[in-house]
Parts: sequence; structure tokens; C-alpha cells
Amino acid sequence: MQFRLVLALLSATITPALAQSGPSEAIQRQACMGDALRLCAAYVPDRAQIRDCMAAQRDQLSPQCRAVFDASAEASAPQRHVGSRPR
Repeated sequence: MQFRLVLALLSATITPALAQSGPSEAIQRQACMGDALRLCAAYVPDRAQIRDCMAAQRDQLSPQCRAVFDASAEASAPQRHVGSRPR
């Protein structure tokens, strides 16, 4: 019962924690749920702490979850336009 509660809370928090117009929520959840439970369950339900915990332990993430983090980071990175100058 307690595991289901943690799983439900984690499911509700991990996806928005990773979402930055990158991979879909279902893909994020599938790729990272196990890693979040294994590495960062103590931080449920705090989205920011889960994200920070997983980012700090990036080298321990599964390849699939690491790819989600990489895609999210790329999607949220400031866009630089070639040839444009800062004003």
C-alpha cells in the first residue's frame, strides 16, 4: 500500500519536474520512474528536489532516463542565433 502511494506521488511529480517541452510525459515517466524511485524517493513529492536529486546523480541514471534529461536540458537551453549580436 505504501509503495503504491509513493508510486502515485512520484508519478504526479516526476513528469512535471522533467518537462521542459522535451519528450512527452508518458516517455519521461516510462524512462525515469524506476530511477526516481531508486535514487530519489526520499524527495517525493517535491518536484524541484526530485529533479535536482536526479540531475546530481546523472551518472547513475539508466541510459533511457539520461536521454530524457539531456533532451529536457536541450529544450530549455537558451537559443543562440548564429550571426546575431547581443544588444
